[in-house]
Amino acid sequence: MPPQNFFRSVTKIICSTLNLQNAITNLYQYLQKNLPVDTINFDIYDDEKRVLHNIISVHEGATRLIADLTINESIHQKFMRTAADVNMLSGYIPNSNDEDITRKVSKRIGIKDFSGVICYLRIDGELLGVATFARSKVHAFSEEEIDTLSSLNDPLTIAMVNALRFDELKAVKDQLQDDNKFLQRELAKKAGETVIGARTGLKNTLNMLSQVANTDVPVMLLGETGVGKEVLANALHRMSPRHDKPFITVNCGAIPESLVDSVLFGHEKGAFTGAAQQRKGRFERANGGTLLLDEIGELPPDAQVRLLRVLQEKTIERVGGDTEIPIDARIIAATHRDLKKLVDEGKFREDLWFRLSTFPVVVPPLRERKVDIPLLLAHFLTTCSAKLGVPQPAVTPEGIENLTSYHWPGNVREMHNVVERQIILGQGKPLTFSSLKFSGDSQDSVATTKATATPLVLNSQQAFPTLDEVTRMYIEKALQHCNGKIEGADGAAQLLGVNASTLRHRMRKLGIVFGKKR
Repeated sequence: MPPQNFFRSVTKIICSTLNLQNAITNLYQYLQKNLPVDTINFDIYDDEKRVLHNIISVHEGATRLIADLTINESIHQKFMRTAADVNMLSGYIPNSNDEDITRKVSKRIGIKDFSGVICYLRIDGELLGVATFARSKVHAFSEEEIDTLSSLNDPLTIAMVNALRFDELKAVKDQLQDDNKFLQRELAKKAGETVIGARTGLKNTLNMLSQVANTDVPVMLLGETGVGKEVLANALHRMSPRHDKPFITVNCGAIPESLVDSVLFGHEKGAFTGAAQQRKGRFERANGGTLLLDEIGELPPDAQVRLLRVLQEKTIERVGGDTEIPIDARIIAATHRDLKKLVDEGKFREDLWFRLSTFPVVVPPLRERKVDIPLLLAHFLTTCSAKLGVPQPAVTPEGIENLTSYHWPGNVREMHNVVERQIILGQGKPLTFSSLKFSGDSQDSVATTKATATPLVLNSQQAFPTLDEVTRMYIEKALQHCNGKIEGADGAAQLLGVNASTLRHRMRKLGIVFGKKR
């Protein structure tokens, strides 16, 4: 093949992707048809540590990651001279047994006797790394082949620069996303955002959290999927002395097992294939603040051991690093699983369970706090309508009855999805929520005499009420059930799960007469 055609084809292969692993693998496959080699190594050079970090090694068609190579002073000086000499594109190792360094390279790549062409990848006088093309035989390259491989210097350099810049931008983007979430939470806090149901169905839960807020004791949030464990973890963070520091979350069940350590503890540049840049893990990002380990029950056994060590010693080591980094983060764990059962089955470490569950808090499901449904409905109608860019629809009396009678196996998350879906399907019409399916074999899924689960029974011929009107009718029904009594064991406040003064304030706001005026 003419040299210009070879160069054009290789450049297209190398520069057609920002994934260096894919680029080098594709290059290896192409060379087998035109200029066969047994091995390609692609390394980044760390000038400060004087170490070659392997990004990818392709040997006899198989990709792998080989050990880092520490460079001695003489080789380092040679690298520096190479970076300064624009005319030196490559070096040639005719016999791997000639020098101590080449014998180290031989051991590193797993080939006893080899010869190799080394392309020096540099930009603006800085050596970025090297690409090594090797054959399992000494003196195996002709002058023409050395020149041909040397011509790949520029496209390989461009590929490395582009990939490094892309990884840097991605790391910055990830950091900005975390920072943005943190700032959004701060803005929400400044705006007076509260947990919906804080004074009603979640009152006892928040009271428990407030008792532990000023400590650094680990908290375990237990509850079904969709009950709002992350919202409550955020509320605990806002109540704590760490409220002005980061609140970082990680879903342990969503991390591939091979990446758990990297996500939690971070990694050094070159720690594994694709680790082109140093990256902080969730523990480091949460330093000084709060870390929520969501779905902790899904963490693999090996990762449980390492997590326990971090919690005990309060230090981490990034993957590929040997420096202990002190960590100061408040830990909140959350799960919908029965961890005690997992402990008994040997699927979750008992010592980790004890460490995390110092202060367990059970979050009640929505079916046990139906008093919150009108408040949640008002919130979801507002937020979903704004998100969809449509006017906020009304809700029929039957709609309120359907919502309060439903079992809600998916809890608050399911209710959010139901409201959003009905707004879309309703096309501006009043919402009836008639599509909700009721579970006849569950006592919680049907109306009971308890006011927190009793649906409002309204005349279907009435004009559609506002949410304030619905709340008013809901309270009046509770008062009727309690014969007008507000306080005490048989009062409407206890029945609705609110403080008596809170109920009176709500009644005044809604124009409900009470006391002597009633």
